[in-house]
Amino acid sequence: MTENNKSKWKKFEEAVASIQKNIVPGARITNDEKIKGKSGTVRQIDIVIRYNIGQYSILVIADCKDWKNPVDIGDVGQFIDMVEDVGANKGALICNTGFTEGARNRAKEKGIDLLRVIDTENPDIKLKIGFSALCDFRRIEAFNFRFRHSAPFAMPACDSRYIEIYKQDHSFNDILINLLVKVWNSGKFPLEIGEHKNLKFIEEDAYTKVNNTFYGPVEITAGIVVKRKLFFGNIPLEKGQGFTNEVTGGFTTNSIEFGLDVVEIEKTWQEISDPSELAIRPTFTFHAIDCFSTNRI
Repeated sequence: MTENNKSKWKKFEEAVASIQKNIVPGARITNDEKIKGKSGTVRQIDIVIRYNIGQYSILVIADCKDWKNPVDIGDVGQFIDMVEDVGANKGALICNTGFTEGARNRAKEKGIDLLRVIDTENPDIKLKIGFSALCDFRRIEAFNFRFRHSAPFAMPACDSRYIEIYKQDHSFNDILINLLVKVWNSGKFPLEIGEHKNLKFIEEDAYTKVNNTFYGPVEITAGIVVKRKLFFGNIPLEKGQGFTNEVTGGFTTNSIEFGLDVVEIEKTWQEISDPSELAIRPTFTFHAIDCFSTNRI
């Protein structure tokens, strides 16, 4: 049978089996298997999954419904009968057109999974998903500098941000604000919300210069106030395959890819003040720091 001649439902079954093999690589998975049930009736099973956990053998059966309409409660009831008849440890109904409320309630009662298939590489699988996400941006809201020296020393007469800092050999290091920004951008400062004092951010001895006279070494520390902005939105799945579970709301996969554009997040996502405001729990929470260009803080 050529690929073009395969029926749509057969391709759907094969796609489901292929994804299962990727998710459970150690299992033995077969298509279109017949199992004789306790009733003596031979049951045709779309996908059979067998695997061992220690001394136990686990049997999972799946029924694929490539239908135009959602699976109803009666279909779930028939499948439950088959699961019990063949003695399966777990059963899953798979249908990309969804499930009625009655079907979901009945499946939840009996521990049956109701799944939809996601496969971004398969043109026959049209269902696409995204993930709810919370992005937590941390930034410096305010800062100050503290200078200490064992003897009197001269301070340059300028904005403290732009004080030039020199090394022990009197070579130029950088201006003060740039040194602060570099440490913040590298993620080495505390990111907890609130005030942080006496933070060391210059690793080597620091010297200042006034009228061509060098003073130091000077101990320079910083105080910063960290605040956050919260944004809530949806991340579309770019690449991946797996199953969404209509009973639990979960997504099972072994690999996914998606991207984040922090500029777009701040432009298009909903800004919130507290995660408890959300009606749903985010699938992902991302933490990021607002990086500053030198001389721009």
